[in-house]
Amino acid sequence: MQVFKNKISKETLDIFRQHYDKYSNTEMMAVNTHDIDTRTMIQKQHTAFDEIRKITNNHFPSDAYLYANYQRQTNPTFMHVDEWGRDRKQPTYTIIIPMHQDTRLGVAIFKEMFNSNDDFKNFLMNFPYDKKQKLTNISEQYELGHTPTNYKNGDFLVDFLELEGVFEYNLGDYVLFDTNRLHVSTDFRPFSEYKFKDLVQIHIGKQNDKNSYNPFVAY
Repeated sequence: MQVFKNKISKETLDIFRQHYDKYSNTEMMAVNTHDIDTRTMIQKQHTAFDEIRKITNNHFPSDAYLYANYQRQTNPTFMHVDEWGRDRKQPTYTIIIPMHQDTRLGVAIFKEMFNSNDDFKNFLMNFPYDKKQKLTNISEQYELGHTPTNYKNGDFLVDFLELEGVFEYNLGDYVLFDTNRLHVSTDFRPFSEYKFKDLVQIHIGKQNDKNSYNPFVAY
């Protein structure tokens, strides 16, 4: 997890917003199958993609394979890894660019890594709460009420995991992390001023099998 502060200009953020306004109700938009968000694709022919490439060029070769979208979430994402990295044959990464200025919003990123969300599900179903000690109290610091709990006493799984950090939403900042690292967004729904949350998401590096990746499935 690497956080880069004040690296994205207001002009670039405006280009992303204009992209959403122009294409969100076209064939470039798709609905997440779990009714979590809509994703408006950012592709090579778009001005917004030029801005995406400028950002990724700071970290990756100029011909790196990219997938990007403008995401409007109406519900917070569940704890997951990005399936872009499933069965990968090369490193794959995710960048999240916030479109709000509010440090109550963000994403918690953990050191635990999984090849797929199926692997994480197995980990979750067999997690030995009774034999583990809490490592943090992150569940008390951020809105994470939508994350897994111990059915016996309501303890949150997030408190037992190795926290790498929490990326808080500041305009102009972005976070870069391994796609296979476990992460979860904080819940914006307790804050009445938010009916949705916006972000730009980028995946870097080719997945192993395009047919195996469905970007509209979350866990």
